[in-house]
Amino acid sequence: MGLLLALLLWSALALLLVACLSRYRRQPFRTVLSAVARGRTTIPWRVILLTVAVLLVALLLALSLATHYHIFGTDKVGQDVFYQTLKSIRTALIIGTLTTLVMLPFALVLGIMAGYFRGWVDDLIQYLYTTLNSIPSVLLIASAILMLQVYIGTHPDLFETDASRADMRLLFLCIILGVTSWTGLCRLLRGETMKMHAVEFVQAAAAFGVKDSRIMSRHLLPNVMHIVLINVVLDFSGLVLAEAILSYVGVGVDPSMNSWGNMINGARLEMARDPLVWWSLLAAFVFMFMLVLAANLLSDAVRDAFDPRAQASAGAG
Repeated sequence: MGLLLALLLWSALALLLVACLSRYRRQPFRTVLSAVARGRTTIPWRVILLTVAVLLVALLLALSLATHYHIFGTDKVGQDVFYQTLKSIRTALIIGTLTTLVMLPFALVLGIMAGYFRGWVDDLIQYLYTTLNSIPSVLLIASAILMLQVYIGTHPDLFETDASRADMRLLFLCIILGVTSWTGLCRLLRGETMKMHAVEFVQAAAAFGVKDSRIMSRHLLPNVMHIVLINVVLDFSGLVLAEAILSYVGVGVDPSMNSWGNMINGARLEMARDPLVWWSLLAAFVFMFMLVLAANLLSDAVRDAFDPRAQASAGAG
């Protein structure tokens, strides 16, 4: 039933796509269908449809089987491993998104200011992120999490349930990761802004008496957004791996929260059992690998789409 439903849904999506392309291009339906099937389109629709087919088959098969079986087995207390891996995706996405939102203001404001004003402003900002880079990030995160645990333990009335304590720890972890991970993007934006400062339209705006804040927001910021987009997508996979490592060593998310790091930490003890319990570790590894691989492929596509140098070299070729 899962395979049949996936086939029907994919066929409906494929026919709808071909019908929309046929109407947009004002070509016969059969001509567009032949072009998509042979891969002779500007946009690789055939590859997209094949990828969607694989995803639909995997998703609907898993959903059909999960109602009757533990398709990834159970852990030592009988909890479904497949459910834990799906819930862990939420934790990874929250960490990647919230950490990015915390990191971007620091990197954008300080990086552009350092490259535009130079002088003592540049020296101060360089001193700030150089000092922050010299502190081991794991020790800084561990100390912050331990301070939060002490605060939660001394103020139990502020957190009525275990879920609220876990959410608070997750939010605090995102803030700490964001505060410690903006330095790389800030350095890149500083260098790009220093290069853009010598461009003619920036010099002309400064000569006409335009305010510095307007020059940075209207002229510099749009021209460095491709670096921001590329770096943010690249950092997403690194943040997912960082959460897994920190949770494995015990300074990440709360142990009661579903995450791949906690799954790997729990599977570490089960690997020593006889018979060997390996499926929990394998499930966390496969899902983490798929998410990081998808993020890396997306970062390559974003770089090709927004990097002016990549577009120039493609046009020259």
